[in-house]
Amino acid sequence: MRNILRLALTLAVVGIVSGALLTAVHNWTAPIIAAREAEDYMKALREFFPALSDVKTEEAEGEKYDLIYDASGNLIGVVATAQQQGYGGLITFNLAVDSAGKIIGMRVISHAETPGIGDVVTTPDFQGQFIGKTFEDPIEIGTDVHTVSGATVSTSAMIGAVRRTLETIAYSYLSFEEEVIDITAVPDGTYRGTGRGAFDNITVEVTVEGGIITEIKVVAQSETPTYFAESYPLIPERIMAEQSLDIDTKTGATMSAEGIVAAVRDALQKALEGGGETGGETDE
Repeated sequence: MRNILRLALTLAVVGIVSGALLTAVHNWTAPIIAAREAEDYMKALREFFPALSDVKTEEAEGEKYDLIYDASGNLIGVVATAQQQGYGGLITFNLAVDSAGKIIGMRVISHAETPGIGDVVTTPDFQGQFIGKTFEDPIEIGTDVHTVSGATVSTSAMIGAVRRTLETIAYSYLSFEEEVIDITAVPDGTYRGTGRGAFDNITVEVTVEGGIITEIKVVAQSETPTYFAESYPLIPERIMAEQSLDIDTKTGATMSAEGIVAAVRDALQKALEGGGETGGETDE
């Protein structure tokens, strides 16, 4: 019995000492690591924008946007620090966009993707396909950018994240204006539209009655079932509650959510242009 008590006491002391040592090491190394990361980030900013003179930071929906100014006070670009759910966990990355809405740089800060497979998102070959793309480009899988075989989830996620981040920069910090759809002007009817999700197009049917969206039904999609359940029916409910496409798309499956919004927008645009009604010719 005495030996057992002695052993328990020894283990307790060892645990306390180990914990104290780990805390001390963390407290000592954390500022050093943070300082090194900040130094690396500033080095990246200057590589993206050699004319950098001042940086002003803004935050939106949990992500950071650094507005880059030259010596004359002109905005010359924006660098986002954004996150996207990949295959193995969150991917944190920087996207550098100049004042004309062109992507000039990209770097992955951290990720948990599979070594030798999903970590292809960190390679120059994969990232290089985004450089030079502008806000007017589709940045759409199979059109002007491509996934990598064997790492479809990781690369699809990054492609969607780049497009989303570029749109946020263009609409929020540059001179681009998002087209606003007047739902009250949409004729009564049920309309079909498509939008890009995480892996493929999402197709919806949108019913409008008396200038109000009364129903949004997803009729085709190829999203991951677990993630898609996070967005549907949450996103349709938000759209109908606010009668607007300018809604919060932050869910456990942001790309799926944004795909639903894009599909609804497509349906309403077709309705205003006089096409896309269910039963007629569609544009799938």
